[in-house]
Amino acid sequence: MKNRHLKRLAAFYARQFPWYAKLLQYDRDRAAASDLPYMTAELLEKHYYSAPAPDEHFVYRTSGTSGGARKAIQYSHADERRYLQVKVRLFAQLAGTRPIQRALADMGTGHAAATALDVFRTLGWEAEAVAYNEPLAVHVERLSVVRPDLLYTMPSLLDRLVCTLDNPAELGIRCIVTVGEPASPQWRSAMAASFGISEADVIDTYGSIEVGTIAWFDHEAGIYRLADGINAEIAEPTALGLYDSLAPDEGALVLTSTMRSAFPAIRFATGDVVRGFKSGGEDGAQATFEAIVRRIGPELKHGEKISIHDIEAAVFAHATRIQARAASDGNRLVVYLHGPDATPEAAQLIEEEIERKVPEIGDMIRGGMLPRIEMVLASSESELPQGSVKQKKWHRLNDSN
Repeated sequence: MKNRHLKRLAAFYARQFPWYAKLLQYDRDRAAASDLPYMTAELLEKHYYSAPAPDEHFVYRTSGTSGGARKAIQYSHADERRYLQVKVRLFAQLAGTRPIQRALADMGTGHAAATALDVFRTLGWEAEAVAYNEPLAVHVERLSVVRPDLLYTMPSLLDRLVCTLDNPAELGIRCIVTVGEPASPQWRSAMAASFGISEADVIDTYGSIEVGTIAWFDHEAGIYRLADGINAEIAEPTALGLYDSLAPDEGALVLTSTMRSAFPAIRFATGDVVRGFKSGGEDGAQATFEAIVRRIGPELKHGEKISIHDIEAAVFAHATRIQARAASDGNRLVVYLHGPDATPEAAQLIEEEIERKVPEIGDMIRGGMLPRIEMVLASSESELPQGSVKQKKWHRLNDSN
């Protein structure tokens, strides 16, 4: 986004959010766009996520903050309308020439799930959805009965479905669109083979509840392209107050959206690391990247977002003398415990507490749509995932891309 456009957007948000205006401590006439503050998780938790919402706004909630409250992300009616317009155009593009008549949404909760049926119906498709908290058998039954041409789902849920269905290819699905956790090329290829379709028929999309639809994977070019209204840049983790190490071709993704009024979507730190980023020139709307590598910072996507705060709150509700590390292994959540209070009994209580902290995750685990949280009792500190001295972060056991 050009400097003058970014500064104009900053002035708009300064009028909308007095706390943002106080952050703009610079000469507005001469400052570069790079002087504008990043919207980090720390800033948003302090100023936005717990702020009261006007009665007329849509509010979507996700994983908890350090204060224990769930984060609230607001959408005005205009924001919601723009979100749906972008999503409709994207799904029409992704469907292409495929003869889509029936579409099924099988997802968690959140914005994408809440609006999927409206998107499908706007496109003239028969639309159905399966509630996230239904048991696995119900998800399989609805897929078998509806036999959708297009399935909209999350990788972690599709993993469970493909292992449960006798013959996924018999369903006749023409296109699978995913959102949520990263979907590696190898995973997409495996899903395509299971459903008897080409790899180009398994299309990964990428979004954030704060910003909306962000990008989609262009199979022909082998890159992620940005959705309408999104501008992208990358930053070093230290600039965002994080201490993760990145490879030379990786960067922390930062976004600006022209589609949001009820959220300060300007230089928003997504918490995602991307590989092979290309800026596309001065206009960040033309930026591309090759892969979404992993998340950094205080959150992980496990069916639904779960934060380090949720994990720690669960751990210390049942133990005192204990060290905890949270890690991801593909789409599985792993929690390591070590210390005098790290007993099998405590581990069971902590696992149950984590499921209560984010009820949607607990429901999906009990229903068989997500794998159980793996609790690991480490016999020594050396068995804990190691990283920088800053350990309040997610540890990566396997690179998913």
